[in-house]
Amino acid sequence: MANLWPRTLPASIRNNPLRRAEVRVYDKLSQVLDDSFTVFYSSPWLGMDHLGNEKDGECDFLVAHPTLGYLAIEVKGGGISYDPADRQWRSTNGAFTFKIKDPVEQSRSAKHELLKKLKELPGWHNRWVHISHGVIFPDAAAVTGDLGADKPRELFCCAYQFAHGPHDWIEARMRSNAGQPGPDKLGKDGIAALEKILAQPFNLAFRISSAMEDAKEELGILEPSQFHVLQHIAEISRAEIKGGAGTGKTVLAIEEARRAAALGRRTLLTCFSQPLANELRRRTGVETNLTVGCIRDVSIETLQKAGVPLPPPSERSQEFMDAKLPELFFDALSLRPDLRWEHVVIDEGQDIFENWWIPIDAAVAENGVLRVFSDTNQRVYAGKVLPSADLQIVPIRLTRNLRNTKAIHAAALMHYEGPEIVAEGPNGLPVTWIEAGSQVAMVTAAYAEVRRLVYQEQVATSEIAVLFPDSPWVERFLVAASRSDLEFANCDDLETERIVVDTIQRFKGLERPAVVLVAGTGDFANPEPAYVGLSRPRFYLSVVAHPLEMKWLQEGLKESLIPEVETRGAV
Repeated sequence: MANLWPRTLPASIRNNPLRRAEVRVYDKLSQVLDDSFTVFYSSPWLGMDHLGNEKDGECDFLVAHPTLGYLAIEVKGGGISYDPADRQWRSTNGAFTFKIKDPVEQSRSAKHELLKKLKELPGWHNRWVHISHGVIFPDAAAVTGDLGADKPRELFCCAYQFAHGPHDWIEARMRSNAGQPGPDKLGKDGIAALEKILAQPFNLAFRISSAMEDAKEELGILEPSQFHVLQHIAEISRAEIKGGAGTGKTVLAIEEARRAAALGRRTLLTCFSQPLANELRRRTGVETNLTVGCIRDVSIETLQKAGVPLPPPSERSQEFMDAKLPELFFDALSLRPDLRWEHVVIDEGQDIFENWWIPIDAAVAENGVLRVFSDTNQRVYAGKVLPSADLQIVPIRLTRNLRNTKAIHAAALMHYEGPEIVAEGPNGLPVTWIEAGSQVAMVTAAYAEVRRLVYQEQVATSEIAVLFPDSPWVERFLVAASRSDLEFANCDDLETERIVVDTIQRFKGLERPAVVLVAGTGDFANPEPAYVGLSRPRFYLSVVAHPLEMKWLQEGLKESLIPEVETRGAV
């Protein structure tokens, strides 16, 4: 039996469905390798990137042998596919397929990074060691040919070989490129050196970025399960689909619009917020028969097509946009019924002002379909009730949060009143609460948290948003971070690789994997920014607040609802 690090797997790893494939490989290696082999599972290391910043790495398995050197192995469960056109790997679990990182590159990178760490030890700088890498797909059919010059077939151990001959595959990989064993074998001292690097003490803790990836895989499987709602309401011409934050309203709105357009129906997907409209347009792509835009832009475009006179943009006051534009939109649709849509989908319907609903009703063609997706939080939106009776809308309720982790759901739930919503995702990381006693301290703490996420926790900049109560707060942060090597953008362009910095209001209806939320000083007395801000992250939430604000944000927080709360102080 191989020498294993750790000697046994903790229950938290064995019972984690996302670690199922790794657990199978751990057990199989312990059975098929003799005691001349040493196996390290989930081996972490600390290195430096090309900018000189710290970075973390991890190898699923490292198999070491005194004579054969070592083999870095990456494991991916489920059915596996690779598209050379976009160089994208995918894993299929049941009916759902999701993108995964390149396992060949992961194993190759681990192989070289560990060699660097080994050569940093005294006596190893000029020593030559056999090293190799490979990938195990314990559930996938055999790779029938090379996938590229750097992806030959022999790199992969698939289901049949994993079940019947993984020992032979491991030895073949470890002997590849080795030639005749040279004088500088890994040796027992090399095994001891690897143990010093990887197993003293052994650490199964995962960085925030790794934990976010785990949650992303689980929620990525859950989210499409809400699509059955669209089948259930297919025969209903007018429906309001209502649910709290995270229940998948925007995902369903996009899917509803795509399906209608694919059937050849003239379709409109709209909302009130310009940043949300930009995101809807990005996520739908260029679709035939589909118009996507905020309701004001859609109205202006319709007026222009109908030949209705409009004042120039410089003369379009707020009063004109709020009061006169809806009336002109209605007039244009009356003049040109051919401009109406057969299928109208409204996202974030609770944000549409009452005087827009008659024009929206007029935008639906005869025998057309109307879908309105809106929030059920009575604490925030009790006064914004859709004219359901006038529009003859049938209410449909969503009750499952499929977007947020349980920890984030519980934090937002403290500012929600309405029909019960159950979070079905993973527990996720605890919410981080950072106390700061002044505006300067809050901005400083938020900036420090962003740098920690990027440089210590390896969270991608494209996955982070920093949200503030208003635009002056945004400006303070950008000034404080102006000398940073990090780049920032607002939420008008969520395709950016930069960190999004914007107000809570403008970010409404949008999301990011990780959010740093700054509560301000006294700004969160209104429950709407609290509810919206706390529900924007999918996997990780950090809240910076004054101690008095913090107390209100955590009002009623119950241990039974949230797995863990972490509070830190800031100067």
